[in-house]
Amino acid sequence: MQNVAPIERIWQITKDLELAVAVGEWERAAQLADERSPLLTALGTPQSPEVMARLKQIHAIDSVIVEAAQAAQQVLGAEYRTSMQASRNAGQYLNMARY
Repeated sequence: MQNVAPIERIWQITKDLELAVAVGEWERAAQLADERSPLLTALGTPQSPEVMARLKQIHAIDSVIVEAAQAAQQVLGAEYRTSMQASRNAGQYLNMARY
């Protein structure tokens, strides 16, 4: 049962990570992922079924987070491209307006 405390800390960080993603706080999500990563690594090979069950739950949440991150990246990329095009259009207008 020595792994119960670390796995519960990992679980809490995962739930905080899930919440950050749900509200679009990607910077916070990245910080939490960085905080959680060494804890997962230090966990080693879990022995108890309870720890294995919790890790399966964490994996399922992580899968949903990855999908949300990919979707957000696509949306942000599209917004970026639209903004860059609008900026180019404004620049072209300014160039034409000077003549």
